[in-house]
Amino acid sequence: MNLLTITYKSTHYYLLDCKGGKFMVDCGWPDTYPQFAAEFKRKGASPQDVSYVLVTHFHPDHAGLVQEFKNLGAKFILMESQVDFMAPFADFFKARKVPYTEIIQKNNLILKFAESRAFLADIGVSGEILSTPGHSDDSITLILDEGYAFTGDLPPEFLLSEEDTLSRQSWDRIHQHKIQRIFPAHG
Repeated sequence: MNLLTITYKSTHYYLLDCKGGKFMVDCGWPDTYPQFAAEFKRKGASPQDVSYVLVTHFHPDHAGLVQEFKNLGAKFILMESQVDFMAPFADFFKARKVPYTEIIQKNNLILKFAESRAFLADIGVSGEILSTPGHSDDSITLILDEGYAFTGDLPPEFLLSEEDTLSRQSWDRIHQHKIQRIFPAHG
């Protein structure tokens, strides 16, 4: 796997090769596109290379630049469990008067979890996308057949309390795959 990690403002973003360009996991803080683009350049990449964007959940450091990448031609993959989180995400910024480019509802690729493996195969990525609530109800994890899991902000297992059964169930789903390496958004 050809993997490029871009880190800025304490968050990791991952670029994987796919047909037609790059597949990006998570996409930056709102109103920081110039900073993010500079990090791409520093790593020898370009935001225009991104063909697909997948966000692990709708928090500002993970989904803040979705529309900017859509404007550059990237397709936004929206998992079925995440659809209802788009409007509250926009409302969050409006209420705080924070600069944010709202995600346009049109032309998003709404994907069911059961269809994720076939979709990813069509774009040259071997794996699937799982629903992994715990950090947030809309959290997802990208699992690659090579044994890599991109978990976003799902709390690490060693930090889970006994009461956090939701996160434990998500980790159980992840461990049903032969995982060799975890790629978190932080740490």
